[in-house]
Amino acid sequence: MNKLNKRQIIVLSIAGLFVLYAAYVFLIASPAEKRSASIVKPDELNNFVGDLQADLLRDIAAGVDSYVIARAEKNWDKNLFWDSRSYRDWVARDAVAARRASAGMVYSGYVDSGKRKLAIINGYEYRVGEELEMEGYLLKSITPSMVVIFNKNTGNEIEVPIQE
Repeated sequence: MNKLNKRQIIVLSIAGLFVLYAAYVFLIASPAEKRSASIVKPDELNNFVGDLQADLLRDIAAGVDSYVIARAEKNWDKNLFWDSRSYRDWVARDAVAARRASAGMVYSGYVDSGKRKLAIINGYEYRVGEELEMEGYLLKSITPSMVVIFNKNTGNEIEVPIQE
């Protein structure tokens, strides 16, 4: 058998102490000692419940706490800990998201079955060349990371990245 390390010896020692205490309680201690330890007096129980209620009522979030929690959960406009390059990248991504939102298109899925590729845009499945549910838009190309949508009215192409 391998030699036990310090941690294993401590764990086994504590387990041994629990076994000795359990043996004492179940085999040696008199029934009167067992009963007195397990009986809770009604006055003590009522005091405990009253104190618990008072503590719980004291810990209910006040109006200021609710305001702080609500503010913390909102999206922050700018992270103060970003360096200028990271902030510029974030603004650029935000601008792309705004353009995508203005077009009202969400590319949420990609399926490649070997013979054909499908893109899920706004909850509908499309193949390359199909017209979108929104009038005047045509799916030009599909890749796993983005789709290119052609606007027939303006002649512009919109690149929509996948949202996972």
